Amino acid sequence: MKTFSLLTILIGMFLIQTANASDGHKTGQQLYKDNCASCHGTSGGMDMNKRVAPPIIAVRMHYIGTYADKDSFVMAVADWVEKQDADNSLMRGAIRRFNIMPPLSISRADAEKIAEYIYEGNVEKPEGFQQHFEERHGKNRNQ
Repeated sequence: MKTFSLLTILIGMFLIQTANASDGHKTGQQLYKDNCASCHGTSGGMDMNKRVAPPIIAVRMHYIGTYADKDSFVMAVADWVEKQDADNSLMRGAIRRFNIMPPLSISRADAEKIAEYIYEGNVEKPEGFQQHFEERHGKNRNQ
């Protein structure tokens, strides 16, 4: 009977953690849509004359190459959102093309939730992104 109770408790804890992770993903996704998608979304495709900022998938690719583990990725992206600094940018070409991102009025906690959502990789890709990425970086880099 004790084994059954312990197993039930462990399964319950797992289900709660899974539900919390799902809620965190939804929160990060909504925060991204509310604060980032208007500039970093799919609007304009890969025509840089129709975009105001690089697509978020491109931001993810640049950051994941330097900050591969989730914690360092989240901290780096949240640090950038907190204080944009051209000298510390991983996307100098984007800054030349679009200028530096303006400051955002969001909390550090919300910036981290957005970064977690981006890290997970289920972000939208504008049409033509794959070809653009392969031309610039080769086919063998992880996405």
